[in-house]
Amino acid sequence: MADERKLATILFADLAGSTALADEQDPERTRARLERFYDAMAAEIRVAGGTVEKFAGDAVMAAFGAPEALEDHAERALHTAFAMQRRLETGLALRIGVNTGEVVVGGARENSSFVSGDAVNVAARLERAAASGEVLAGERTAAAARGAFEFGAPRTVEAKGKPGGVACRPVLRALSLMRPRGTGRVFVGRDGELERLWRAYRRSVDRAAAVLVTVVGDAGVGKTRVMRELWQQLATQEPEPLRRTGRCLPYGDGITFWPLAEALKEHLAILESDPPEEVRRRLGNREILGLTLGLDVAGDLHPLAARDRLHAAWVDFVMEQASQRPVVLLIEDVHWAEPPLLELLERLARDVRAPLLLLATARPDFARSWDARVDAETILLEPLSGDVATSLVEELADQLPPDIRDVIVRRAEGNPFFVEELIQLANEDGVAIPDSVQAVLAARIDLLGEAEKAALQAAAVIGRAFWTGPVYELVGEHSPDLATLESRDFIRRRHTSSLEGEVEYVFKHALTREVAYNGQTKARRARLHADFAGWLEGVGGEHAALLAYHYAEAVRPEDVDVAWPDGGDELELLEAKAVTWLSRAAEAAMSRYELQDAVALLDRAIPLTDDKARLWRRIARAHALNYDGDALMHAFERALELTEDERQRSETYAELAFESGLRSGMWRRRPPEHVVDEWTSRALAHVKPRSPEHVKTLVARAMSGLPDGDETAALALELAEELGEASLQSAARDACGVNAFRDGDFERAYEFETSRFRLRDQLGDPDLVHDLYLSTIPTANATGRLEEAKRLANELTEVVADLTPHHRLHGVANLIEIEELKGTWDAVLALEEATVAAVEANRYTPCVRNARSLLVCAIARELAGDRERSAELEARAAELASEGHGGAIATPRARLAIARGSLDVLEILSDEAWLRRQTWFALPSAALRLDVFAIIGSAADVEGSFAPPGSYVQPFATRALGVTTGNDELLRRADERFRALGLVWHADQTEPLRRLRKLALG
Repeated sequence: MADERKLATILFADLAGSTALADEQDPERTRARLERFYDAMAAEIRVAGGTVEKFAGDAVMAAFGAPEALEDHAERALHTAFAMQRRLETGLALRIGVNTGEVVVGGARENSSFVSGDAVNVAARLERAAASGEVLAGERTAAAARGAFEFGAPRTVEAKGKPGGVACRPVLRALSLMRPRGTGRVFVGRDGELERLWRAYRRSVDRAAAVLVTVVGDAGVGKTRVMRELWQQLATQEPEPLRRTGRCLPYGDGITFWPLAEALKEHLAILESDPPEEVRRRLGNREILGLTLGLDVAGDLHPLAARDRLHAAWVDFVMEQASQRPVVLLIEDVHWAEPPLLELLERLARDVRAPLLLLATARPDFARSWDARVDAETILLEPLSGDVATSLVEELADQLPPDIRDVIVRRAEGNPFFVEELIQLANEDGVAIPDSVQAVLAARIDLLGEAEKAALQAAAVIGRAFWTGPVYELVGEHSPDLATLESRDFIRRRHTSSLEGEVEYVFKHALTREVAYNGQTKARRARLHADFAGWLEGVGGEHAALLAYHYAEAVRPEDVDVAWPDGGDELELLEAKAVTWLSRAAEAAMSRYELQDAVALLDRAIPLTDDKARLWRRIARAHALNYDGDALMHAFERALELTEDERQRSETYAELAFESGLRSGMWRRRPPEHVVDEWTSRALAHVKPRSPEHVKTLVARAMSGLPDGDETAALALELAEELGEASLQSAARDACGVNAFRDGDFERAYEFETSRFRLRDQLGDPDLVHDLYLSTIPTANATGRLEEAKRLANELTEVVADLTPHHRLHGVANLIEIEELKGTWDAVLALEEATVAAVEANRYTPCVRNARSLLVCAIARELAGDRERSAELEARAAELASEGHGGAIATPRARLAIARGSLDVLEILSDEAWLRRQTWFALPSAALRLDVFAIIGSAADVEGSFAPPGSYVQPFATRALGVTTGNDELLRRADERFRALGLVWHADQTEPLRRLRKLALG
């Protein structure tokens, strides 16, 4: 091996009194005893990560930090020293000397050591000077392990060639596994912020409730330092709170829950290299938490169901811990967090009913507004004032000349991180200080030796956190000493590792990593990404998101000409790997309902493969789950353009038609009937008969109001029951119910829709469960079961409470739609705030209920005499209106016109075909249509209207006919029926309608 310089700790141990012992025993017995001694000592050395350098007689020499660098080599050596003493047989004792210093590591020659240097000689001398059973540590070792061990009084040992002797201290006992790490020994200017954090902790404990504190400040302003100070104070509490940390990563796709995964792995002692079976074993009955770690534990659960269970499991898990002692959970750098993580953190802050202090650090561009129900506060960290920054520099750099210290204060501008970096640069080189942080970091990197610079750059490719193993692989012929990078404060060692057998480091700051990364050519970065991905793939375990990121970065299409100018088999293999891992990571993201993330991953894969159609179909599925009709249409169109196989084309049309039928309100411009007819006809041309795709096509036709709706719905139900798939059976029953509704057979429609609830437990999909309610509520209304409809609507709000904003809009919209049908406008007013909030949260997702819900609220405001607010709501609705939804939007507009007496703008809802295709909005449209006929229509218009006998709509038809014909008996019967159904407001509109008719007819 090539020689390397290492900062290492050397351990020498010798059996005290072994000569006398050997004289008293049989040689064979002595030999056996020594063999046991060798085995026991070697085991203790190796388990601590040390290397047995040699055994000589009854002595042993070991090195820690050589040949592999170890950041805590001094602590390991001292812990090993005590462990070796504990392993001794009765009657034996050890003298041990431990010393830290620079050594040269190289290939061992015969009868020589692989480490050499003064540190080795001093360790041997300390061992000879130690008393029986004593451990003597050199001065450098004692300094390195301070805080982890208790040391005795200083001592000086005479040594040949050392005129002043060797300074050392006896080691009395271990205090902790590792000494406290990190710079930032000075804490200044943050007492007020620390006090606020402390009060928040006390509030969470006193109230036994969750408190969320967001600490916001520029990069390097001191957020982590404040948290470290809080951590130290919390350690003094009784009971001592459980503290866990995690950090959001700034790079890569699909690592949404990384911070919580770090905390979970620390809590359960899970390693990245643990096989999935072991991870599941540790998770126990909370296996669904494996989604946080990227495990595929959701099975066939719909992404919404998986996400719902994941949220609930985290709440239960944290509450269980916090019920035993307070919990403090720190999530750093949430400005890089994705919405699903923020939603989960908010859920914890809202639902945990136990002492939980949830801390988040962020940069100023973090724009999250937490739920108003959460006990939350924000602490803004400003740069240190000039005086405080001066005192900080004087504390950290009193050895520097005053003029250099003044420059540091000026350039740092109150940012403690910049202060540290500028001081470090001044200590290393003493040259003029650069004008910007970018220059500081670049200069520091250039001052490194060739090997260390290469290692830093390789680490930057791996990411913010990295491991020694792949760094050594990536630097090739170089032999960097990572301890040098650590001593210069580029990186810090973590006390635990997420990869077994690997020492894990983290860049001190993301800016350092960015400078090191960007300083490399695109070609070098691409090859290092590829090499690291290959290394990680060889390690095994579940790393889909990281592998997807690194393989994709290796073959970025815009850089491939410079990164892989010769193309060839190597490039093709890398592109194939990138597509494989991007696809796997995307599927995992979809299972967690991280839909934007999934789309981004699949988008990256498309330019890298010829099988683009498959990827576009998966993108379409993600958009369907997100109710984004326009994006879904674009994705399916691209898939069809790229698909030549007739069966695949038919299956694509089947999926397109099915998603459109199930989510008819997701379109900004709803596809007309003839388009759906074309889609389904093309699907039926080549789909496999009696297959799931065949059923989906039939359901789509039946749901879309095509002439063969009854026939296709019945066949869909037959085939779905034959296939035995609950989701298809539910969809087919829905199609049958919709067609019965269109035929005016509301009772039969109600029976079909309610029968779907028998499949609820088999669906395992909250999206489909929510659809049960959406389809059943209109049939309950239509049959006059208004109270049942209201009960179902209230249940729906509970079902959708933790789903997407789109689903939550459906929940509140159904509530106000029932009140609209009843004419209880005060109840609509009471729901206005929740409705407006739900629409605003969903404004970027197309839904007919966005505009419609605002219009219903506008009606209530108009009837309450608040015309200004009514006009405001109407205007906001106009901004969100979709096309192709007929009376769904025209109905509340017309009702609003009637409330205003604006007969000049009143339009007759004449689209009878549209009305008969509907279930969701057919009832208010049919009722209003009849009220319009009462004002400006004729008896013939009324008699031809959609108003099945015994239904909700019937009294509206009876009244309209009575008004148009002047038949008071019909009006009496209508009034009686209105009031029997509880439609008091509608009953009271008879006289206003008669007056409006007189006005309209002159």
